[in-house]
Amino acid sequence: MSDSTNRPTTIDDPLTPREPSRQRAGLTRVGLLKRTAAAGGVVTAGALFAGGLSKPAASQPSAAQDERVVEWLLQVEQLQAGFYTETERRGALRGELRELTERVGEQERAHVAALERMLGAPRANRPAFDFGQATSDPQRFLAAALELEELALAAVNGQVPNLTKGRILTVMGIASVEARHVGWLRDLAGRNPAPRPADVPATQDETRAAIRQTGFTS
Repeated sequence: MSDSTNRPTTIDDPLTPREPSRQRAGLTRVGLLKRTAAAGGVVTAGALFAGGLSKPAASQPSAAQDERVVEWLLQVEQLQAGFYTETERRGALRGELRELTERVGEQERAHVAALERMLGAPRANRPAFDFGQATSDPQRFLAAALELEELALAAVNGQVPNLTKGRILTVMGIASVEARHVGWLRDLAGRNPAPRPADVPATQDETRAAIRQTGFTS
């Protein structure tokens, strides 16, 4: 990683508490995304985050259920991959933020490809996004990236119990990398990289609701 002198100023305002309470999962901290939305960043994704499983499955995992779960996780990963790809294209960030964008963006695109392979083929119709200034302003980028990574980690952790054994290994590999992304971003933001003894999982409905509350989906 680059020298710390290249890091942006620590985020510290009433909408983004430095440490969430034990009762609040990472995906509920939507204030930082709301600030980005106020600056003009809105995700326009049509059917993104629609359908699929609403809660951990009560039945035994199955091949059909695997497909629904992976389709949902693919949508979450496409959101992340689109965010970093757009940031790279704009080329406005410098120092460690630029390094993070390049490395994490490559990994998120690899996650998309891995999930598409699990489904049997790349998806022809990918959602379109408009991230506004979040992909060019360092502070807005850092805030949005941290929230998106924590959302994704909670989403993946929440769906692992719904998968068959063969699929769990791939998805758990993605989860461990997402956790590293969160740690890196939290360190850049001046926060504790590991604030909890265990990451908090989220159902699909919880993840979708948190994203909709930000105003980033249409």
